[in-house]
Amino acid sequence: MQTPPRLRRHALTRDGVVTIAEALEFGLTKSGIHRRVGAGVWTPQSRGVYTLADHPLTPRTRARLAVAAVGNDAALSGVGAAWWHGIVDEPPKRFTVTAPRSRHGSPVDGVQVRYRALADAETVTRDHLVVTSLPLSVLEASVESGSSILDAALLLRRVSIEQLRTAAERRRRKEDATEIAALVAGVEAGARSEAERLAVDLLRQGGVDGFVCNHPVGGYYVDVAFPERMLAVEIDGMAFHRDAETFQRDRRRRNDLIALGWTVLNYTWADLRERPAYVVERVRQALGA
Repeated sequence: MQTPPRLRRHALTRDGVVTIAEALEFGLTKSGIHRRVGAGVWTPQSRGVYTLADHPLTPRTRARLAVAAVGNDAALSGVGAAWWHGIVDEPPKRFTVTAPRSRHGSPVDGVQVRYRALADAETVTRDHLVVTSLPLSVLEASVESGSSILDAALLLRRVSIEQLRTAAERRRRKEDATEIAALVAGVEAGARSEAERLAVDLLRQGGVDGFVCNHPVGGYYVDVAFPERMLAVEIDGMAFHRDAETFQRDRRRRNDLIALGWTVLNYTWADLRERPAYVVERVRQALGA
């Protein structure tokens, strides 16, 4: 007993996943479905959701199963959605699915279900799967796993600042709104000035003193300098704002400072936001050397 050819082709375009509704639409009866499950042709995955038994359980299959298990009106979101859109190289170990608050059901094993309303403009269908829109996926994924995802999306020119601003505006007064707004504000400012302020706050909170900001050295102004120890802490803007000329200028600046006898530590916006303890500890180590 095999899967009808048309239904099989349909399932293969969906990474081996077939639902009971699709099977019925293609002419199978419920008893026909049960017979294929009993014969080992289909493997049940969740209520009314199956995979072709001879199809590997790929990450794409797992993503589809996660959304199907949560139910109607659900959408792949977060890092998984960013991966589905091609912004992230590797899929997450656990997929996040956003579902309406009206959904009632048991927890889904291996799936993080987030309950919130999504506007029509916040979802798209990509490769026959409903996912959050690219701008929202990038923002939510960056909140979950770091602003490097946002940086990558901008560098690839997959999203614009205006699209990110619009997506953030839709999330106002909702979960993650504060974090999302901070990400967009950082992008709009190039993250540099805000990053410098954050670096100063981190050092002060860590009990590190003896530094001055925008200290003149050899024709440059060091972002955060410890003149007595000749230690320079330099804050890089987001990669999106760094073209080849800027990159070359920053490397020349670093080399010139080193030639003048300074030790130079470079940190990014992501370092300050996501690894603050590491930043402070490395500065401490450099001061103690």
